[in-house]
Amino acid sequence: MIRAVIWDFGGVLTSSPFEAFNRYEAANHLPANFIRGVNTVNPDANAWARFERSEISMSEFDALFAEESAARGYRIPGRDVVALLGGDVRPEMAAALRHCAARYRVACITNNVRAGRGPG
Repeated sequence: MIRAVIWDFGGVLTSSPFEAFNRYEAANHLPANFIRGVNTVNPDANAWARFERSEISMSEFDALFAEESAARGYRIPGRDVVALLGGDVRPEMAAALRHCAARYRVACITNNVRAGRGPG
């Protein structure tokens, strides 16, 4: 018997940040999937991983991501990447969430950084 439904947020209830990354890359004449490629190098200790774990501040992420992307050929400030994470609500998923919420307990999980508290 189902008693609860757990949702992820980014890329499920909202559009995928990968779509926004691709639009940014096209607008800035960067290779497709460049941002995702930066995030695959040293995936447990790169700027993205450290930022998601709240080990570094936004300003540190901004500088570190710029360094990591420059090492791959194109400098992208980390703040530009963060600005792409908002996404648009997917109407069909919002409807599915409302449907589930009327019948079950629902919860949302995500791996966002702690806002306004700094690292750690």
